[in-house]
Amino acid sequence: MKTIALIEENWNGHRPTYLKVFTKTLLELGHQVIAFCPEPSELTEWVAFNCSKYQEQFQVFECQTPEPSSFPINGIRTALNAVKRWCYAKAIIQHASSKIGKVPDLVFFPWVDSCLAPYLLHHVVDRIFPYRWSGLYFHPRHLRLKQKFWSINRGPLKPHGVLKSSHCPAIAVLDEGIANKLQSKINGKNVITFPDFADESAPDLNWSIVKQIQAKADGKKIIGLLGVQSKRKGVLTLLEVAQQMVKEDYFFVFAGQLSKQTYTSQEQARLQTLLNLKLPNCFFYFERIPDEAKVNALVSTCDILFAGYNNFPHSSNILTKAAVFEKPVIVSTNFCMAERVRKFKLGLSINEGDVLQCIYAIGRLCSQLEKYKQEVQPDFKGYRRLHSTDQLIEKLQTILNSI
Repeated sequence: MKTIALIEENWNGHRPTYLKVFTKTLLELGHQVIAFCPEPSELTEWVAFNCSKYQEQFQVFECQTPEPSSFPINGIRTALNAVKRWCYAKAIIQHASSKIGKVPDLVFFPWVDSCLAPYLLHHVVDRIFPYRWSGLYFHPRHLRLKQKFWSINRGPLKPHGVLKSSHCPAIAVLDEGIANKLQSKINGKNVITFPDFADESAPDLNWSIVKQIQAKADGKKIIGLLGVQSKRKGVLTLLEVAQQMVKEDYFFVFAGQLSKQTYTSQEQARLQTLLNLKLPNCFFYFERIPDEAKVNALVSTCDILFAGYNNFPHSSNILTKAAVFEKPVIVSTNFCMAERVRKFKLGLSINEGDVLQCIYAIGRLCSQLEKYKQEVQPDFKGYRRLHSTDQLIEKLQTILNSI
């Protein structure tokens, strides 16, 4: 039995789901888990319900995001914030260890991105943080997209420089398309591709919001954009599509917290103009979706899922949700999501922000829905299997073996 510490400072989006599943998997593998998160009572209740016989192997402590730096230069501020996280992680582990009398064999960050930064050298982290550590690197953007000031952001100054730490035996990623590239840049250290799993809770079809959508759609094909309604999700694109298709038999659902700060002032004005039209073929629920059963109810209610994200080269578990409920998706051309959609025939890709292409894709997919599985033969089952929690067991074990 090893003692594994899991540190998750954020309780938004899918991050609680990841922490819960990592906790459950490690407990079932026979390890002791010390979890740190903003909502200890919620995690405790979840463990008691989902893996009650392992409760004696589980402890949880509260943690929060450290106070951010106010340094005026962005790149240095990012590095200082990462240093603060390493110092904070060390402090909370030491506090927990003094309480329970155990020191972790491995510290795993379910979202390690916040601990990485350009200009932060691994030697610095090695001096701050004495524990063996690993994590899941969600968004290694620089390995898919060319960054600003690329010529001076080289070698140890790149965002992944910390991963060269002698205390880090292996690192996990979701994007299989960059795994080998990252491995070559961190001295051949093991880079493991994790499944982008999703919570598969039974849909809460009695949720009043779902019933409202079904009533207002009145039999029309439903196209859904789910999750945080930020600029990168392509909200403006789909709103313009809805405006142009207002006389056709399609219904558009926008469900999730509206993140206005991600839009420029001009984009906010455009967004408000479109919202003021009160398009009859649209339904807006600009609040946080309460739980995964309700997320899954929305997914199961939609006929097509829109995931034509802007400037997003990463993995997204909306594809896993789509595969679980066998819903075709529309994604942006290029990068990880488009590569998977092509490989598993999960839907269609469009040029980023292209309204006319999106209209065409919706029409084409909806016209084929009845015979989609027979003619296109999407491999929903294969995608579900590849990105299931069952795959996580082997992947986590690989990291544990490395220590």
